Amino acid sequence: MRRLAIPVLFLTLLVGCAAHEPSAGVASGASPSAPERIPSPSPSASESYTFRLPLAVYSYSDADYEVIRSAEQVLARDCMKDFGLSYTPAKNTAPAEAQDRRYGLTDRASAERYGYRMPPQPRTPKAKLTEDQIKVLYGNRSAPAAEAKNSELRYRGKKVPAEGCLGAAVLGFRKPYEDEAGAEAASRISTASYENSQKVPEVRAAFGKWSSCMKQKGYDYASPMEAMAAPAFVRGRVSAVEKDTAEADVSCKERTGLADVWFAAESSIQKDMIKTEAEALRRLGELHERKLRAARKILAGA
Repeated sequence: MRRLAIPVLFLTLLVGCAAHEPSAGVASGASPSAPERIPSPSPSASESYTFRLPLAVYSYSDADYEVIRSAEQVLARDCMKDFGLSYTPAKNTAPAEAQDRRYGLTDRASAERYGYRMPPQPRTPKAKLTEDQIKVLYGNRSAPAAEAKNSELRYRGKKVPAEGCLGAAVLGFRKPYEDEAGAEAASRISTASYENSQKVPEVRAAFGKWSSCMKQKGYDYASPMEAMAAPAFVRGRVSAVEKDTAEADVSCKERTGLADVWFAAESSIQKDMIKTEAEALRRLGELHERKLRAARKILAGA
């Protein structure tokens, strides 16, 4: 799976799971003048639409995220050593298989089991920590809000970073590679291409065919987005009706080729938009590569 390291709106439109920069709790692209970076998808990504869109090359793979997360953990460990404390982070569990929801639900097995809901994610094991380790690792986040607001945290006379060793490691490592202009450009393209693709005549026609197919099965929805957003399908427990509707949805997408038509239309739109943002995206891709190289260097010296 490839995750795009850009704003939440982009990510929400792009995938059905939460994708983000590595944080305290967890763990480039091709342009006319930037070296091409070949995606390294997980087994499911080879059939996905989101991660084959032209803009997806400006992203990190799950493997990339794990490299970055691991480097941050090494930096946190070294910070803890400065306070005379040990720190061995718990190993991450393998993430659940990515669910590609940009064009609605397309996975039949998921529809049969979970309806329109996302499959449950495995719980990340937590490292067993002493009170001292928690205090230094998490800083003011480990203290009650009232205490943390205006207090300077110290341990054995030494000032602890306000965000703790882990927060300082994440923020400190991330800062040199932040690129607001590139991230905003990628976000604009993702949002606009998704919205504009729904206005393409071929896509509108595919929506109509899908809707007719659904009516034949006893369901009245104008588009896949309408079906996914049905109130009964986003709250409470998954019902048999939801599962049946989701299965019909996937079946009609397969019969009408809706997702393929939509993907082709959006890909064409993105290609044109990427050309207009080539310089911003080139820099974004370069910074992604530099960040990965820096993370690998940290791990090599660990």
